[in-house]
Amino acid sequence: MEFLTKKQPSKGVVFFTSTMLLSIPNCYADFTENLRWSLDGSARLNLDNARDNTSQIYAIGLDTHKVFTSDNSDIGYAVGQVYFTKIHNLTPVPFLFDNKNDSDFIIREAHLNYTAGTSWLPNIRVGHFILPFGLEEAIDTNGRLLDYYLGANLGTKLDWGIDFNKVVKHLEYSISYTLGGKDKLDSIDGSYAVTARISSLSHQNLVIGGSLFNGKIDGVSRNRVALDWRYYWHTYGFFGELALGEDDKELGSFQTEKYALLEFNKTSLNDQLKLYGQFIFRDKAQLKYAEKLVNIGLSYQFTSRFELSLAAMKQVSTSNDFKKKKLARIQMRYRY
Repeated sequence: MEFLTKKQPSKGVVFFTSTMLLSIPNCYADFTENLRWSLDGSARLNLDNARDNTSQIYAIGLDTHKVFTSDNSDIGYAVGQVYFTKIHNLTPVPFLFDNKNDSDFIIREAHLNYTAGTSWLPNIRVGHFILPFGLEEAIDTNGRLLDYYLGANLGTKLDWGIDFNKVVKHLEYSISYTLGGKDKLDSIDGSYAVTARISSLSHQNLVIGGSLFNGKIDGVSRNRVALDWRYYWHTYGFFGELALGEDDKELGSFQTEKYALLEFNKTSLNDQLKLYGQFIFRDKAQLKYAEKLVNIGLSYQFTSRFELSLAAMKQVSTSNDFKKKKLARIQMRYRY
């Protein structure tokens, strides 16, 4: 589970709000028009066998999506997600919290995407958004048990910055420059991230994408290239992501990193039940062994508002020096 950003006292909120207001001077629609919002609450139980630890995560917040329009066309849209989050006995402690029993307000996504430019100019996104890299860029996993481990690969999942994106004939692209501060609207000790992804059209049955990343986050310089794909056949899906790169954790000593994920999923005809199975491979130079994990999960939508999710992960390879990871998670989520 990766928490996404701790609410900064005014800085991030002022940036997002002022940018939104400056970018839409000709918006004539009433603010409540074309506004979707949900109150979103969840409770999660984690059973970590390797650490012999049981923990809980509670979150309640507001999830909003607003489309801005003029008399002639859409100008753009804004996304805002603010959650009060409480953790109990959670180890390791996510970077946003001070201890294993902490609580705080968390900003997940907060960005505006301006789409009213001419046909050849890119859309412009500003704010706090998911880095355009791999499967995570196309599949929203915020608040879900399902994950594609973007943060573990790049050092963060979301960041503050600017992004240029567009659909051009048979391709989609997204190129971003962000500050590398993750939850902070700041460059910390020279942090930054340049991320880019280009893919075939996301509404097709077969989607193939390529990604690049160069950045410095938490004092670690990283380079990545990746290939991802999604193939849909009726109610089945086959996803994959391969990433290669280097990490410089010792100032001048780059070490090879390899990452792969394969997923097979199935969705019922009425979209109530979703099942998935993942195989995850990680090979890091500083580890004595390549890590191989199997992750299975399901979500069941009892009503349009209430969802129950289950997931279980097991490590299938290890050295004699480490205990195999076993993690089970249960989550109840209600959206109003």
